[in-house]
Amino acid sequence: MAGDIVLGFDGSAGAEAALVVAVTLARAFDATLAIVFGYEPNPMGGETSDYQYQLKQLGEGFVNAAAAEASRLDPRVSVEPLVVGLRPVAALLETAVERAARVIVVGSTGELPIVGAILGSVPHKLLHHSRIPVLVVPHPD
Repeated sequence: MAGDIVLGFDGSAGAEAALVVAVTLARAFDATLAIVFGYEPNPMGGETSDYQYQLKQLGEGFVNAAAAEASRLDPRVSVEPLVVGLRPVAALLETAVERAARVIVVGSTGELPIVGAILGSVPHKLLHHSRIPVLVVPHPD
């Protein structure tokens, strides 16, 4: 598994653009493409656990659809969809370390950089906290 490409995927247009780049990188390095959706589990029950279940199901749909698209783009690339029960940045960082990733690929949201800095976007946080290279793919306008 050493040298995997880790893709953060949330179903957005930015994530779709990042998928194409991640497939290209995985093929170039003959690496596995790990497609990751992170969500924060909540230990409380009731409606919160229902919401958590729905979020996990949504994530599984996203990564499975992305895996199918990655296989369509290049059937030679080995793809592994992962839904990780951690906040998105933590899920990507942990997965990248566990898989000795070459790079973490994410899409941008198309927001102004100051908005990401204030609101704490995933690409912004990764660029500041990752010890593994991060590739931020521009949002398709």
